[in-house]
Order: sequence, then structure tokens, then C-alpha cells
Amino acid sequence: MNNPDDLQLELLLDQLWMDRLGPNESAGLQRILAADPAAQKRYLEVVALRESLPYLLGREPTPSEAPPRADAANPLVGREQSVKPSSHAPPRRWNFLSAWRRREQLATWAAAASVALLCTAAASSIGYRLGARQAVGLDRPSDVDLRAVTSTPPTPFAQDRHLGKISGLSLDASAHGLLRSMQVGQDLRCGEVVQLSAGFIRVKLASGPELILEGPTEFSLVGESRVFVRVGKLSAAGGQALVIQTPLLTAECRDAQALFDVADDDSASVYAAAGIVTLRSTPQEGGLSEKVRVLQAGEGLLVRPGSKAGSLRTSPGGAVAGAVDSWRQVELRLRPYERTVLADRPVAYWPLYQVRRNRRVLDLTQNGYDGQPIGNWPAESQSLGLDDQRGAYFNGECYIEPDRKPRLDPQRGFAVEGWAMVEGDPQFKSIFTSRWVLRSHEPDCQMFGFTLYAGDQDNWEFWSGNGRKGELWQKLVTPTKIDRSLWTHVVATFTPTGRPQVDEIEGAVRLYVNGRQAVEGVHQISLTDFEWPARIGAAEYVPRYLTSWLFKGRLRDIAVYDYPLEADEVNTHYQAGQSDSEARTTALPLPTAALLASLEGAWK
Repeated sequence: MNNPDDLQLELLLDQLWMDRLGPNESAGLQRILAADPAAQKRYLEVVALRESLPYLLGREPTPSEAPPRADAANPLVGREQSVKPSSHAPPRRWNFLSAWRRREQLATWAAAASVALLCTAAASSIGYRLGARQAVGLDRPSDVDLRAVTSTPPTPFAQDRHLGKISGLSLDASAHGLLRSMQVGQDLRCGEVVQLSAGFIRVKLASGPELILEGPTEFSLVGESRVFVRVGKLSAAGGQALVIQTPLLTAECRDAQALFDVADDDSASVYAAAGIVTLRSTPQEGGLSEKVRVLQAGEGLLVRPGSKAGSLRTSPGGAVAGAVDSWRQVELRLRPYERTVLADRPVAYWPLYQVRRNRRVLDLTQNGYDGQPIGNWPAESQSLGLDDQRGAYFNGECYIEPDRKPRLDPQRGFAVEGWAMVEGDPQFKSIFTSRWVLRSHEPDCQMFGFTLYAGDQDNWEFWSGNGRKGELWQKLVTPTKIDRSLWTHVVATFTPTGRPQVDEIEGAVRLYVNGRQAVEGVHQISLTDFEWPARIGAAEYVPRYLTSWLFKGRLRDIAVYDYPLEADEVNTHYQAGQSDSEARTTALPLPTAALLASLEGAWK
């Protein structure tokens, strides 16, 4: 360390490690990094090691251990950057399933850092891991050596760009597969690492292509039409140009549908289902990207490390076993009841599968009405734990609220349905609410929207508001008493029967219990609409109460339709759901021991 800049760099990195880097020191650090690629690499090693250290010790980072945050004076610090593992860096392989089992959130640290460089390299990108490997596409295994090359330094702020968004999640992915809670419609930044231990995730790139990835998988969007995948099965389709980069291979897809099975730098299998896929070796430090092979429709290639360092072995391959190539194939894995509901096109549908605190609640329609548990959500324990495979327990102190309410137009009619098992004494317990009250308890109060209740007289009830000043809720009450020992299927529908007036429309309201119509009436429903909330298990805020009419018991399969269900459709749903209607009071271990073993084996 004879170079003065090297000594200054180490001193600045020491201050960075201790979170004592001031504006002047930050400026000095940026000056060194701008001119020295070796210094960039050393800086990234320190940032990655600092983030990962608490997890190496098996505990969450405390505030004093948390990585420094980016700010105007120190813009590089705290941002995900690319990193080359060094001899003293933490091991490359991470068993994040074991961390999940301990309910610990594994940091994306070096994974995020490593991928970030990919998004800003010039004609070629730096590979994720060291150990240069190249290949030539032949019909027989072959070994080829590398050539030296110097990579392009990264652009620090490229990862601020949004390159795509999550367009689909399977139930298991949303409930427990993602290492951090994410939701449909969420934007993905350049270099942001997504880790999925189980289930499926669909990603729509802003440039057009769409990906479906199956866990265990780890990936990042690293360019306008470039995705880095470290491990996992995926299908890619759409768009004129898409680049899928793995530690071993870089695939350039032209009007193609391609399937991949990636196992870090151990192997990569590629199959061209349609179009043309050009395979090149992923550039490594000290190596150039070289053309491997061009796959036509119906052709595949399997690549593994060669017998000597710096080489790859290639051999012909077939279709990727088990990989899905459409979201329809994911939906076919759903339960029969879930498929029945989706077939009738609900605008939002929450199966309430393994709901727990700090996790998103998936809207299975993929329309993006994902919700979140709010309030004193039951703690995870052996008795309540992740709840049943179907349904969630509401303790009377919590509810679920989507970030935005489903859009309904009373002029077209609507329906709301759900399965409920009520606990406690007869009280108002809201199954689903989308309503608002103006000037509550005043002579000129106004009622808007609707609520589906378990009522205080032990009956099922549907309330709606016409918005007229001084008029209270219109109520439809079933003669059917609530049976607290069984799951009950309850549906309320509104069917317009006349022309809309200025502010309201009249229609028939019906309540169905266990597939049969229980009561019918006529309501006038206000056409006024604004952003009042929609809630599962609670009603709205009003001046006298904060959150009211909280549900106690179990709810599952709550769905909202922007048209009225017919009687035969309601009965079909009830019949399809009977197999799931028995109360399941014992929590199922999830993942099962067999599933965990298989997942961990995939990561080894």
C-alpha cells in the first residue's frame, strides 16, 4: 500500500464502516472511486460485508449496525452496488431457506450489489461470480479458454430507475415464498434483488417482455431489456429483444419464447420454444463474451463448467422439465374453488391464504388490489400460526384493507361473496365493507356504499346507502340464523331495475346463504363515489368511532364482482366450496418438511 490514495482509501473505508463519513470525506472517497476501478471493487466489498455481517452472526442488524443510508452529501453510501467476492468476504452460497425457517429476514447484500454492476456496463456486463468460463456451441462437449478484457466501471445511480413491475404472484409466493413482502403492481428498480423460495412470480418489463419465474429463484432487472438470473426456472416471452443473463450464459432472445433452468455457475439449461435465441458466454473479469450457439425453435442447450478452470462444457438439451410457459399453467394449480371463482371474473378476490402480520394479502385476480393486515393481528403460534391452508382468523381487533378499493359501478350492478365462521355473541361483525358516512348522528347525515354483516340479531344482513340527507341505512336481513359451528357461504347482490336518477339508482338486492336465496328487497343506491376504503373484517372510520364492527371468527374467499351474480352461479360457487367448508382448527406446517428438504436441495 505504497500509493497515498490506497492509504487514504482504507482510512475512508474505515470511517465508512463506523458510519463516521462526513461531507468532506465523502467527496474524497468519490474522487478516488471515480478514477480507480480497483478502489471501486474494494469499496463494494466493504459495503457488502458490512450489510451481510449481522446475518453471518445469525441476527437482525441493530440500528448501529445497519448499512449507512445514501444522502446528498454521500450519494454512493447505502446504495446497492456490484461486488466481486474477495478471499475474506463471506461465503457466496446462502441458505436463505434456513433463515426463513428461523423467521429471519435475509439481507440481499452482495447479491443486490453484484447485480447492480450489470445494469451499467457498456457493450457487455460484468458477471455475477468470478471463475471465468467460456464455451463454444457444439453437438459434443467441448472446452474453450478465455481472453482478457477490462470491464466498464458502473454508473452509481442507474439502480434508481424502474425497469418493470410485478404483474402476478401465486398464493404461496405472496404468503411465504418471498423473502420480503411484495405485491402485485410493485415497481422493480434496476439492480433490486428478488428472492423467492417457493411459488411463482410474473414480471412485466417496461420494454414489453414478460417473465414467469419459479422458486427457488433469485433475479434482478438490470437494464431496459436485460434480466440477471442467478438461480431458478423461468420462461421469457414477448418483445423484439430480451437478454437473459446467468452466471454462465447470456441469451439474446429475438421474437422468442425461451425456457431456462439456472443453477448459479453450476449449470444453465436453455430451450427455444419459439423464435431465435443467441447464446453467448457471460463476460467475466478477465474475459470477453464469445458466441456459443444460436438456438432455433425446438432446440436446447445444457452448459456446465468444463474440466479445467476457465472453460465450459456444452451438450444438446431438450425442453426444460417442469417449467411453465404461461400464467394459465400457474392458475391450473389452484384449488377447484379458486378456479371456479376466477372463471366468473371477479374484480378482486382474496382467498386469505396464510395471512400473517407484515405480509401482503394477495388479490388472486392479479388486478393489484392486494391488502395488508392492520391492527392487533394474531401472533404466529402453534395454534393460530399461519392459520389454515384456507382462511384467516380475525380476533376482533384486526382487519384487512387493500391499498385501493375495487371500482364498482352500481349502474352495472355488483356482488360480494365470502365464507364466514362467526365467533362470540351476536354483534355487528363486518365481512366486507365499502362505504362512508357524512355527518354521522346529525339530522342531515348521509350514507354511501354498502356492508355485508353478521348482524346483532344473529342474522346475515346487507346494508346500503342512498346518499339522501337525513336518511339512514337500508337493511336487508335474512330469516336464517347464523350457525357458529360451520363455515357459511354468504353472497349479496345488487341488480339495477330502473333508469338511474341524478344521484342514485334503484335495484333488487338479494342475500344468498349456502347457495340458496334467503331474502330479496329493493334498495336505492347512491351513485356518488369517492375514495372511501374497502375493508375485510371491519367497517369505515366515522366521527364517533375509529374502526368499527370488527369481525371475530374466520373468513375466507372474499370476492367482489362488478356485476351481479345469478342464482345458478351462486349455487355453483357454494357447491365447489363445500369441500373446503369444514373448519380446520389445526395449523398445517408450511412449508412441509419434505418441501423444505427439496427446496434446500435445489439451493445446494
